[in-house]
Amino acid sequence: MGLFNNFKFKYTRAQLEIFRFSFCLLAPVAVMYYIGTDTDKKLNVPGFWPDPATLNQIPKEPYEIKAELARMKKERLEKRLRLEKKIQEEFGLDLEEEKEKIKRDLALKKG
Repeated sequence: MGLFNNFKFKYTRAQLEIFRFSFCLLAPVAVMYYIGTDTDKKLNVPGFWPDPATLNQIPKEPYEIKAELARMKKERLEKRLRLEKKIQEEFGLDLEEEKEKIKRDLALKKG
């Protein structure tokens, strides 16, 4: 406790502003000096960016767009059929009956 009593620093506001100014001025210069001109050598992280071949390729041609839309519709239909089958197996619900009930309820609410 007595060790640090001898090191009391009293900074004035002007000294603090000079320190802040010099820090703001010299910190970027120090970083630029540390990194140097060869940023690839100093900052390169192998494998940081994914390989372009593994990324999703955006379709640009009309036939590619149509093929992608067909693929998406097929996936959506397969998912819907899978979920309907799961509902029928787990809960024993007949989806056609449920749809008819919903239509009747909506018709009663409107009419």
